[in-house]
Amino acid sequence: MEGDFFLTNWFLEAMKWVYVNIAGNSVVLTIILCTLLLRLLTMFSDISSRKSSQKMAMLQPQIQKLQAKYANDPQALQREQSKLMKKEGVSMWGGCLPLLITMPLFFCFFAAFRYWASEQMLELISAAHSDMLNGTSVAMDMFNSQKFLWVINIWQPDSALAPIIQDAATFLNTADMERLLYFTQNPELFPMLEEMGMAIQSFQMVDGVEVATWNIIASNAGIANYNTLMAPLTAGYEGWTNGWFLFPIISAALIFVSTKITQRATSAKASGGPKSDTQRSQESTNKMMMYMMPIISFIACLSNNTAFAVYWSMSSIIAIGINLVLNRVLPRNAVPQADGQIAYNGKKR
Repeated sequence: MEGDFFLTNWFLEAMKWVYVNIAGNSVVLTIILCTLLLRLLTMFSDISSRKSSQKMAMLQPQIQKLQAKYANDPQALQREQSKLMKKEGVSMWGGCLPLLITMPLFFCFFAAFRYWASEQMLELISAAHSDMLNGTSVAMDMFNSQKFLWVINIWQPDSALAPIIQDAATFLNTADMERLLYFTQNPELFPMLEEMGMAIQSFQMVDGVEVATWNIIASNAGIANYNTLMAPLTAGYEGWTNGWFLFPIISAALIFVSTKITQRATSAKASGGPKSDTQRSQESTNKMMMYMMPIISFIACLSNNTAFAVYWSMSSIIAIGINLVLNRVLPRNAVPQADGQIAYNGKKR
């Protein structure tokens, strides 16, 4: 979308390129390929987080000594902790690196799949309009290709409350739809939509030059034409909804498992002595995130289209696989022993 965050547009155009040139116009295969590539790239942040957590575990006895020594001087404690961590090359934010990468990707893809759904709907309208003029069935073939498992239309939410195709008023009132890059790539769409009462052109003076602008509108004629074009596609699905909430539930469950595995693998446990304030605070935050993330995931997948829910579920599956591999390749806990050696997973090295 014009004027939007560049990463969102970049991800959308990259997925569309894979969709056309590699995945054979398969949305699901496009999602699998792109998700796998992104997860492999972000795997390095997971490894960095593991190593940071191990280093933090090794420093816990020294941090506990500093806490006892400067119990009545918080400023001195903070200063000495910072010196210690700087000396040992440990960042207190190292364990947050995966989250700092994952969350921006989440929001970028959340928007990108919404834009892609709008583009697919515009393409469907264009194909249906052409079919009506030429007696072809391109739109029907396109609509049938959007089925996935129990979901009839992958560009609608997997929900027992969602219609198979967006109703006319909802789609035509989509905010800022005229800013989609798809219109720049397909300039013939605006005149076609204007002809059907779904768009209107206006003119304004900018620096002494008359500039034409387009706006999508939900006029009575536009709504009627939209319904006429979509009627042949939804024939036979009267009373049907688009899904059964299954992908939102699956995505929430997978996020819970993925978060639990990650937290178990990166938890820093120092042997002996009480837990530090930092440890208790981190464990409290981790516990809250373990239950909050599935809720956020469920709501996000329910409010977006099924394609996004498939992406988010696939991302979690790949993350679980990567974490299970890293659990075997990398030692999970690094615990200092009384003899000065370090024990990894209970074994000295």
